[in-house]
Amino acid sequence: MRVLAVDIGTVRMGLAVSDALAMTAQPLETRAGGSPRVMARSVLDLVLSYEDAERPAASIATVVIGHPVYLDGRASAMSEAARECARLLRAYLRQQLERRVDVVLQDERLTSVAAEKAMLATGASRRRRKQKRDQVAAQLILQTYLDAHRPSTP
Repeated sequence: MRVLAVDIGTVRMGLAVSDALAMTAQPLETRAGGSPRVMARSVLDLVLSYEDAERPAASIATVVIGHPVYLDGRASAMSEAARECARLLRAYLRQQLERRVDVVLQDERLTSVAAEKAMLATGASRRRRKQKRDQVAAQLILQTYLDAHRPSTP
């Protein structure tokens, strides 16, 4: 089953989804950010769009929400928004789906910086970097999560 990652923001949300084997992360469209309630509803709609009773492997099994904390681990102002978004999304998913979808917070320290550096390395223009930064950050959050949760091979 797939894993969906969300890089929350007051203006935009970056999104990324894994392949069905949960090995690689691909960026999705950027959606409007806003309040935790608005973001949770938007993510719920996206999760529901992946539901397919005939192909359960195409469904979302886990939603990873980037948890923005300071470098020293202290909570940031956006940390509370991430926690509230996760809480609301869990409630919405319980109401809408008969199956369980895990919602987890993932430390996202420096992902926006890493996204910016990656796009600079490709020669992306300032305008292009602004448009894609949130998508790339979500992709990095997701790939970090996937790598940390991949079963080890003997």
